[in-house]
Amino acid sequence: MVDAYPSYLGDLEPSQPALLTVAGLRKSFGSRSSQVAALNAVELAVYEGELLSLLGPTGSGKSAVLSVVAGVERPDSGRILLAGEEVPKGSHAIGLASTAFAPRHTVHDVLTAALKTGGVGRRETDAELGDVLKRIGYLGDPEARAGELPAQHQLLVALAAQAAAGAQVVLLDDPLNPVDRTLRDRVQDEIRVAQEEFGLTLVVATRNAQQALSLSDRIAVILDGRIVQTGPPQEVYELPASEEVAALIGPVNLIPPAASVQLLAQAATFSVRPEKIRIVGEGHLAAPDEVLAGGTVLRTVYGGPTSTVTVRLDAEGVEVQVLRLNSTAPEEIPVVGGQRVTVVWPRRHAVRFA
Repeated sequence: MVDAYPSYLGDLEPSQPALLTVAGLRKSFGSRSSQVAALNAVELAVYEGELLSLLGPTGSGKSAVLSVVAGVERPDSGRILLAGEEVPKGSHAIGLASTAFAPRHTVHDVLTAALKTGGVGRRETDAELGDVLKRIGYLGDPEARAGELPAQHQLLVALAAQAAAGAQVVLLDDPLNPVDRTLRDRVQDEIRVAQEEFGLTLVVATRNAQQALSLSDRIAVILDGRIVQTGPPQEVYELPASEEVAALIGPVNLIPPAASVQLLAQAATFSVRPEKIRIVGEGHLAAPDEVLAGGTVLRTVYGGPTSTVTVRLDAEGVEVQVLRLNSTAPEEIPVVGGQRVTVVWPRRHAVRFA
């Protein structure tokens, strides 16, 4: 089912149609005798001006989605619509950004060729080129070889090239992977600035959950060639649709049915995020909306601003992790291995799975 129009996108009406619609997309690879299904009835809606992250582990099908939507691969079945219409053959309205520049091509060469593809005449090229460089904040030499630029600059040039060629929707496959980790936050901001400058809609495939959470307007989780959950980052993180999604999107404690009967009076598997759990003092009285559990500290791992405390609960010996800020707040209780403790979390943060 294609998602309803997301509420976070301003004042637009819920009936607003998607800019990009993917419906019933199927794709297999391999010979006829040994076909491997990469995409299995993928359904996806992408709305104008948003950044949607396609999040999944290696082999989940996210790169295959981009390849088929971009026209690099032909689908076995399904439809790809842009503003409700079939995408014409040879159209540049959907572009897959690539940093695989020709060895001798300069930034000037790459962007000039893109502008030509977008219909810009020779006389207007220089002025348009300067405008494109300004929009991505490029202050380097336009005659520098594009393939020799730092990874973050290559990414922005590739994004700008798609915009210059006339793309409305730009697809990026794991774009921050080559970028130095210390620069990724800044580059995320630069991607957002470029998106706004060119008026683009972006679809970013990634296996990095933290990147998806911090970069996206919405996240579409793909597992085994299917979209299994779509929503704003907070919704996907706080209310994962399954155990697999819960584990993919961030650290999580899974409480199996035998323990949940004792703790939550329900025989089901529940997830609780480590930061939702607190270690409290002896004699703590649980509020009506809290779950209280006794246990023993197994270990504490120091992580700079936070520490992770692993506690084995008395309930069926289930181990849970507690994420604690390394603050000097008086309510923080020092803990060591072997110590008896009480942990507590709000019932609303225990997400039930069937």
